[in-house]
Amino acid sequence: MLMRVLSLDISASSTGWAFAFGQARGIFEYGLIKTNPKFGEAERLSFFRQELTKLLQEFRPTHIVIEDVYSGVNVQILKLLAKFAGVAEECCMSVSSIEPVVLSTNTVKAYFKAKNKKDVFDIIIDIFGWDDSKIDYKKHNDLTDAIAQLICFYDKVLGYRKFRFEKEYGYLYEV
Repeated sequence: MLMRVLSLDISASSTGWAFAFGQARGIFEYGLIKTNPKFGEAERLSFFRQELTKLLQEFRPTHIVIEDVYSGVNVQILKLLAKFAGVAEECCMSVSSIEPVVLSTNTVKAYFKAKNKKDVFDIIIDIFGWDDSKIDYKKHNDLTDAIAQLICFYDKVLGYRKFRFEKEYGYLYEV
């Protein structure tokens, strides 16, 4: 059975998502779910759920992975992130009958041999050959985190496809 994996990097303002299906240059898509910070919390959560539902119905994943809630922020932000993560988990179960795997940021950083999230961002930019003058860490780190998490999940957790190849001089990544 071919794996259809959806990865989510949950954020209240800009949730990154990445989807992969198939082997050797299969389908690979990614994007952001952006909520309007001017709207109330309930409206933002509702919009987030609607957009996530669309992704789940379009891609019909067999596996879903989400990043664990980052606890290194203030309590108010932690509470808001927990609400978005809860909506995501409920939505995944009610729409796709899948309980998402929650992956630690540390697992992804260890996979990429990165010291911090900025290093992961830089590695993904390098792997994809993106122009770093057009992509910004502050605006796009949720997107690159979702992609990095997807690659790590496929390789390290599922053992389905090797993205990282060990060479004499270090590691190579192929997407």
